[in-house]
Formats: sequence, structure tokens, C-alpha cells
Amino acid sequence: MSKLDYLIIGHGVVGAVLAHQLLDAGKSVMVVDSPKPNTSSEVAAGILNPVTGKRLTLTWKAHDFFPEAKRYYKWLEKRLDTTLYHSLPLHRVFKSLPDQNDWMAKQRDTRYAPFVEEGSVSELDEEHMINPFGTLKVNNGGRVNVKELIKYSREYLERINSFRVDEVSLADVEVDGSHITCNSIEANHIIFCTGLDQENWGFLPFTPMKGEVLQVESTYPRRDEIVIGGCFFCPTDDGLNYAGATYNWRDVNLEPTDEGKAEILDKLASFLRHPVRVKEHKVGIRPAVKDRRPLIGKHPEHERVYLCSGMGSKGVSMAPYLCKHLIEYIELGKPLMPEVDLKRYT
Repeated sequence: MSKLDYLIIGHGVVGAVLAHQLLDAGKSVMVVDSPKPNTSSEVAAGILNPVTGKRLTLTWKAHDFFPEAKRYYKWLEKRLDTTLYHSLPLHRVFKSLPDQNDWMAKQRDTRYAPFVEEGSVSELDEEHMINPFGTLKVNNGGRVNVKELIKYSREYLERINSFRVDEVSLADVEVDGSHITCNSIEANHIIFCTGLDQENWGFLPFTPMKGEVLQVESTYPRRDEIVIGGCFFCPTDDGLNYAGATYNWRDVNLEPTDEGKAEILDKLASFLRHPVRVKEHKVGIRPAVKDRRPLIGKHPEHERVYLCSGMGSKGVSMAPYLCKHLIEYIELGKPLMPEVDLKRYT
């Protein structure tokens, strides 16, 4: 094999996005992946939510991340000849009058303007929803079909001989001046997009976070919205719904729990009048970071070795912008944002 421009390790959301951005820039790429059933990408609902948390906080760099995500996934749809991006409003259910009042106090903040329209507080259909304090309608979010993205991205990369199934460790990488060699592949640069990677990048403060989600069947008739009320209720392309997710830093294993299932079902029952039937119970481990910011940049000891990881539960929103940011750092020498540069820990 002739020398490549980039070797990418991992084909979750981040690895797939990065691979296609590099191909579009005219770079030669090989993606090496060892598929695992419980990665965060495999179980992600793919929700793009610009206003999060109990305090309805605007997501960090929302004005950069969300327009770029929408543009990029619409572009990737054309390359992969499939539908990935669904523009859906998100209805945030207020749990109390003080919650509604908190929002009223901050709604004049102009930073929210692209995502929350004036007069967006209203009640959903009482026949189907429990929302006596109303809901907040959030725009310019939606959902990405992550399973389709991973499937069709792999098929595309296989067709152009840019995908290989293999296990790769940092110990397999040999750096020699102007290039690296790894498992018979020679490249100018190698980028690890392996999510929670304690084996190769254990010196960084990953804080693995277990998340459980349910795929449920429901008679709720609305398919054109995502409802969030302590947990999300999101339509999928196959006529079912995703519900979740839990956040557990203590028991980071891959076993679904009765407690996690009960937590999600209880939260659904607090705002959804329709009963649900559980079809599947999934578990994933999110590659979260101590300061809740991604880890991007060059290995402190190895030239031409990079990491793009640590996006936690917001990888779908962040990946298009931050992968492009990393490429500009490598190719053009543009500095990384201090908030994401892994040098802050090395």
C-alpha cells in the first residue's frame, strides 16, 4: 500500500465524520475499526439539542456547532445517498411554575434568539401530554440517524478501499520522521477516534459515563417532534421511539439494569399519557471528560499522533465543527481552542 495522508482509528460518529471531511479535502484515508456493540455511537439517539439541563442553558458554542452540524449532515446525506438529518422541534416540559418563571427571566437574552422564538411557551395537546405548566419549543435542533450514518459510511469507505477491520493500539504505531507505520499501513498522520480509550490515552481524565436507553412502542400519534421532560421521547425511522437516557458515573459496566429501565419509564409517565411497551433495552458508555469539554490535539510524546474524543453525549452536535477544527490545526497550523486542546492536561 502506498503512503496515505491519514490513518483514522475508530468508526463511530467522530471517526466517520472526520474521514469524510478529509476525503472531501482531497486526502487519502484509511479507517481502521473493531466494531463493538456497546459504544456510545451504537446506542445513541442522535439528538441535537441546543438548550439543555434543568436551567435551560444554551449549549456551549451552540451558534457554531448547530449550523455546521445541519449543513454537514445534509451534505453527507448526498454523498451516502440516504437520509440522516431530521429537523424536529424539541418541546421542553416545565415541571413547575418556578421552572417556567426562570425561563421567562432569561428569554430576553439575545443569544437564545436563533433557537427559541418569542411566544414559544405553550401547552401541548392535553389529550396526549401532561404539561400543566406548559412547554418551551426549541428550534434548529432535531435528530441524526446514527445507525444509518455508521452503516452507510462504512459501505462507502469499503467501496473505495478505505476501511479495514482490525485492532490498533498506540503500541503498534512506529513514528519515523515524516511518517508513521501501523500494522503495515504507512501514513503521514494517525488520529485516534476511539471514544473512551484508557489503554492508549489513559493519562487524560476520561470519566466514563454509563447511559441506558429504551426503544419503545407507543400509541402517541405525533411523529414530528421530540419531547423532553426529565428524559427524551424521540421518534425513530422505524416507527418506534427512543426514550432515555440515564447518567451513571458509579457503575460503569455494560449490563442493563432494572433501576435504569424504571427510571426512564417513570419519567416518561410524568409527561406522556400513552402507555409504552419496551422493545429493546440498550447500554452505552459515553467518553465524557472531567471538565465536560472534548479532548483534541497531538500526543505530548509522539509526533503525527492525534486524538479526537471526549465529546460525551453531544458528539453528534459537536463532531462536524470540531473535526474540521482539528483538520485545520494539522493542515494549516491554526491553533486549537484552549477549551478543547488536550494540552490543558499534559
